[in-house]
Amino acid sequence: SAAAAPALLPLGVAAKAWALLPLAVAAKAWALLPLGVAAKVWALLPLGAAAAALVLLLPAAALDRLPIVVPIGLGLLLALSIARPPLGLVVVAALVPVSSWITHAAGLEPLRLAEALVLAGIAGACLRLAFSPRVGVDGYSLPAGVAPAAGTVIAVAGAAVVVELVPAQAGLSGTWLLVGDAAGQLATDYLYGTATLLPGLPDAALLMEGAGLVLVVAVWSSRHAALPRWLVGASLAGAGAAAAVNLDVMAGAVAAAADPLATLGTYLRGGQRLAGHVADFNATGAYFLMLTLAGLGLSAGRAGERIRALPALATLAAGAAFWLAGSRAALAAVVLAGAAATVRRLRAARPGGQVPGRPRTALLAGAALVLVALPIVVVAAFPERGGFAGAATGMRFRTEFTATSLRMWATAPTFGVGAGRYHDLSDQFMGPWLAERYRRENAHNNFLQIAAELGAVGIAGFVWLLVVAGRRVWRGLGYRPRPDPLLLGTSVGVGAFLVTCLAGHPLLVPETAYPFWILAGVAVALAQTARPAPLVRPRRHAVAAGACGLFLLVTFPLRIDAAAQTMMHDTARTGIDGIAGTYALEIEPSDGRRFRWTGPRATFFAPAAAEQARIRLRALQAGPGRGVAVDVAIDGRRVMRIPMLGPDWVEVAAPLAGTRSTRALARVDLLVDPPWKPHERDNGDPRTLGVMLEAITFTTAAVPAPATVPVPVVR
Repeated sequence: SAAAAPALLPLGVAAKAWALLPLAVAAKAWALLPLGVAAKVWALLPLGAAAAALVLLLPAAALDRLPIVVPIGLGLLLALSIARPPLGLVVVAALVPVSSWITHAAGLEPLRLAEALVLAGIAGACLRLAFSPRVGVDGYSLPAGVAPAAGTVIAVAGAAVVVELVPAQAGLSGTWLLVGDAAGQLATDYLYGTATLLPGLPDAALLMEGAGLVLVVAVWSSRHAALPRWLVGASLAGAGAAAAVNLDVMAGAVAAAADPLATLGTYLRGGQRLAGHVADFNATGAYFLMLTLAGLGLSAGRAGERIRALPALATLAAGAAFWLAGSRAALAAVVLAGAAATVRRLRAARPGGQVPGRPRTALLAGAALVLVALPIVVVAAFPERGGFAGAATGMRFRTEFTATSLRMWATAPTFGVGAGRYHDLSDQFMGPWLAERYRRENAHNNFLQIAAELGAVGIAGFVWLLVVAGRRVWRGLGYRPRPDPLLLGTSVGVGAFLVTCLAGHPLLVPETAYPFWILAGVAVALAQTARPAPLVRPRRHAVAAGACGLFLLVTFPLRIDAAAQTMMHDTARTGIDGIAGTYALEIEPSDGRRFRWTGPRATFFAPAAAEQARIRLRALQAGPGRGVAVDVAIDGRRVMRIPMLGPDWVEVAAPLAGTRSTRALARVDLLVDPPWKPHERDNGDPRTLGVMLEAITFTTAAVPAPATVPVPVVR
């Protein structure tokens, strides 16, 4: 660190602070060398997590994109999380629910502020944990099975990202050229959604960060007994602020309406749904339901305490926002979660778990009540939305999405189709009825979406984490005749949120997913406090996690080859899918053309029999005084340069015969010189663009372009 310090002197204060963080991590790694092997491993785990979080956080220091207050604020949060991890986590829990509103109000879009806050909190807490003298398995104070299960989820999601990135290196000799490009995009573009060479990373990171939050919250709660209550209070404060945003949106709509009273009545009856702080009605309903139940537990307080006014007020606001979201799935989750909590209380009503009176009669009566109440809730709620007909239509949608997800999962049952790829691939698996109503969409079932994207290993790790955490909470609830109201409210809220995941995807929305993971960690910590469990890790959990890690490692070559084949198949089938280094599909308003913008580099693979690749592209930014060139490289060797002198569509005939290596697949790279940043025109687009790519076709012979194509052919 001392040797590198002089080189940092010319930098600004903010750049110095950000640059010194990796040096501190390296210094800690050096200090760990004298420790024993076991201590090194346990200390390096949080150190590695902190380093990964800091790397992902680097784009938040870009002063050319953000006002200086943002990196300063995140730097202060990072410093607070290092000095006082519990306080850092409390700040994160309070700000995350309204982060999208802050981003919009302050003009920070497309910065993913929620993720930046979570990364700062995780990095600080893990750095402090690595520096803690209590390193080792017992120093982390995690219930048995939680750490291996969470580690498996993180490993599976991370492996999926690597598998999607590595095929883009296939065919390159010598240095992996794209590694440097990907690292550059990671350090500059990741938090803005403009890193074309990092496919699936934001979606996988959302799951990885969630599992990490469970561990961080559980560990620091074991060291600070008041932290779970603080976190629930901070989460409830964030929910109150989010509810205020939603109610403000409703007030604006009512005030602008021709008949304000009628519009207000429509909202209150559920005829008009409300989602103001995130653009997802089901995620909004799931989130506010979870915080309402957790708020009830916090408001009740400990035994003998009065109901607190401020938590009760925030809970009331969250409950109102929950109702206005109009989610039938969330209402059904209330019934199911309440039934589960009742059954657990009946089983724990006497020492030894014996139910007084007639237990079977009570349980059967409860089950009958659920069977009767659930259809009533689903059908009778929100009568202005169609009653039985509306509920039947909603069920038809869910059934079709389930079939779509199962068909997609069947194509890659073990490892899935890839992190974050469900939405882009969904149109290939939809039935006719659903395809008429959606072009592309998510699964409306978080469990099936994880299964389709990450395969059997992914959904197994996810369910494993839920099971081990759920068992810990279940036992904690049944330990005393009257459990801690906070534990009861938080665990029932988390359970209800999971029920809504069967009919929606709230775990895909950062502002609702992160609070869930925080409260899940709180529930585990409270259950551990209520009924301490052995901290010694059973061998079966370690063996299962190790076996999963070994399986991921040995299957990497097969998965990478399969990923390259999939990229080639998608490109050959559609012409613009399966291409690394491109943005999402777009449609030209003037003529309906389907195209993708490339980044500075785009990569695809040609099948073995192809002798020519015909590429239709356009440089929208090209014109007088601004030329653009596109270099075409085959297997890493540049074979032609295409001058783009104007914004017209051009078809390029790239020869593959005689230029390719002996491999079965030919790698084709398009390198744009110079790339283009649209925000130069003050249009708010932060991406770094290359050219517009409309179609790629492969031919088995070098034939001229079809006469019907009204574009010039460049050879």
